Amino acid sequence: MNAKQKSNPELNKDDFFHLTSYIWIVKDFQDVYSHMETSQFILSERFYSPSTPLTKEGQEKKDDNIWRFLLYPRGKVGVPKEHMSLFLFPLPNEYDKQRRIFYRQAIYRIEIFVNNNETCTNISSIHFYYDRENTIEICSPENNPNESIIPSSSFENYFNDDSFSDITFKFNCGSEIRASRLVLAMKSSYFKALFQGNWKESKSPVISIKDVNFECFKRMIYFLYSGRLDNELSFEELKDLYIEADVRDISDLKREGSKRIVRLVDETSWDEILLMGWQTKNLEMKEAGLKYFSENWMNIKNSDKMNNIISNANFDWLDELFRAKLFGV
Repeated sequence: MNAKQKSNPELNKDDFFHLTSYIWIVKDFQDVYSHMETSQFILSERFYSPSTPLTKEGQEKKDDNIWRFLLYPRGKVGVPKEHMSLFLFPLPNEYDKQRRIFYRQAIYRIEIFVNNNETCTNISSIHFYYDRENTIEICSPENNPNESIIPSSSFENYFNDDSFSDITFKFNCGSEIRASRLVLAMKSSYFKALFQGNWKESKSPVISIKDVNFECFKRMIYFLYSGRLDNELSFEELKDLYIEADVRDISDLKREGSKRIVRLVDETSWDEILLMGWQTKNLEMKEAGLKYFSENWMNIKNSDKMNNIISNANFDWLDELFRAKLFGV
């Protein structure tokens, strides 16, 4: 395993932005891959980024940001087998050790997806700024092939508008929502299949909704039109929305819902968040639940929430719990 690090000596106009490239070569990767199992990993050598550019006389090297790559050649438990996962994580610095900080708030992940001999990388650029208290800016790729090419906001003015609707959703409470088949089919493969299928709902101008409450369904349809959610939704409301988004294959809503749900993890919700993360293979929610479990073990080990987890977890999930208790998240 070879690694080398190169620094770009050119600074930007503000004299604080510094680029570093790091090359990690895994020798005999095919042999390594063939002898490893799921959740087994290999580590890179340590590297520093950002390391203070040594362009000024007397300037000291800054070693606050020490990193390693963690590679799972065959993926992790709970991740589809065709995935190879590569994680970037920080090693504790003196500041962390002095204050007994055993983890950082954020973990930045790079995952490589391989399907049908086609490789698609989803790699975010990471920018470090010296004069902003070493804050980190994550820049998502500008062109995501899974995103709709038509902005969601372009349909917001037509939400529940009779003039631009050709289908009505009716609820037991007597309420109705009007919508466009075209908009729903563009935003959800579930609705596309529904409207193109041979079911009676496919051609009917009215569809009765019995298994979802009106407010939840309305928020979901509004999101398809606008790309926005209310800011003050409760955990239960977000949970219901996330479940509906998962059932109806609305990836944008799942992503937005999970981002908000993990902010609400506490003693009342951690078990449900963890179970949802496992059941829907949502890494963000799973890690939030495991993190709470790891940090609050003494308070929750005999709780009903803990019993709920044990009763509903399979062997692989219990193994993840055991690892989180021993090593943290």
